[in-house]
Amino acid sequence: MGCRFEVLIGSERSGMGRTECVAVGEEVRALVLDWHHRLSVFERGSVVSRINRARAGEVIPLDDELFALCALSERMRVATNGVFNIAAGSLMEAHGFRDDPIDDLHGLSLEHAIVLDERIRTITKSDDRVRLDFGAIAKGYVLDLVREELDELGIVDAFVHGGTSSAIGMGTGSGSGWVIDVGDGVRISLDGYALGVSEIGGRVVERDGVSHGHVMDPRAMSSADSTISRVACVHRSCAVADALSTAVGIETDFLGPHAEADLCTLVVFEGEGSPRIVDPLGVVLNKS
Repeated sequence: MGCRFEVLIGSERSGMGRTECVAVGEEVRALVLDWHHRLSVFERGSVVSRINRARAGEVIPLDDELFALCALSERMRVATNGVFNIAAGSLMEAHGFRDDPIDDLHGLSLEHAIVLDERIRTITKSDDRVRLDFGAIAKGYVLDLVREELDELGIVDAFVHGGTSSAIGMGTGSGSGWVIDVGDGVRISLDGYALGVSEIGGRVVERDGVSHGHVMDPRAMSSADSTISRVACVHRSCAVADALSTAVGIETDFLGPHAEADLCTLVVFEGEGSPRIVDPLGVVLNKS
């Protein structure tokens, strides 16, 4: 996934010594690498690359975990009225973020870009040009799986992050709490929660004299036109936090409704002023 993952284990509360903690770290490393090889659009042998090369109508079988990720992604697409969409990979290619760009998007709709068959665990593309990209949800989904594995191993106190933009907190950090600064001094307690951060103004490429940001708006079929610089979302699920942070960064109208409907905390950074905070979870330790 092109980033550094770190695991901090409260060994005392989890009743583990150094050797056991190292063994846990190796298990987590194996899990992360496995998912990297499955989801990387840059590895020709990955499952996602195979889906992206498939023709429209070709039925591709998925394992249970990857099907679950696709199903969750589709639920988030519906929940955000299409603002979050893994088929935005098509736009990434069209706007020069990949080596082999798509030249013509005419007639392409991303609203129903894929069809999932839950009965036989398959995925089918509706158009040859559909490209999937899990970059806005992959780290969060993998961290949710890491948390499940740590739970199974009896670990009650841990902090895990992927690339600093996705993180989970288990337990209370040996009593002091897992506290993270998401910017401008806004501190959040992640005890039992997950964090997803989206940097809307991240990577930029220039194509045909026009600059394009890496966050795409599937509704407009172009780069997101947003004044938001960063969104931090706290949720029980790290995958959902990742997806919502991206969606709110594109469409701020979701700021209030999503915080209430899906019970999440949102911190939105825009311009030079203080960030906007909606905190129904009560995890922000100092509000501006």
